[in-house]
Amino acid sequence: MPGESAVSVRIFNQNYRLATNRERDAEYIQRAAAYLDEKMREAAEHASHRAPLDIAILAALTIAEEVVKEQQKKEALLNKADEQIDSFTQKLNSEE
Repeated sequence: MPGESAVSVRIFNQNYRLATNRERDAEYIQRAAAYLDEKMREAAEHASHRAPLDIAILAALTIAEEVVKEQQKKEALLNKADEQIDSFTQKLNSEE
């Protein structure tokens, strides 16, 4: 594919070459890989003598939990914003 390049990352002592077709994607991939590496190392600290696949699954569960919590926060903020908009709309309509 024209314009495609590869970025090298190291995750939990393993090297990977991942394809990307934009410069900013390379930076994003490196940041994501570094984050995954961090989570895998944290999981390994709490689950000594586990296979790398087990460590990867534990790290994935930790990341999934973070994602779900952030989605819940986002949903709560959107609901609060909707409530405030409804309140302002009611006030505007009652003043007319």
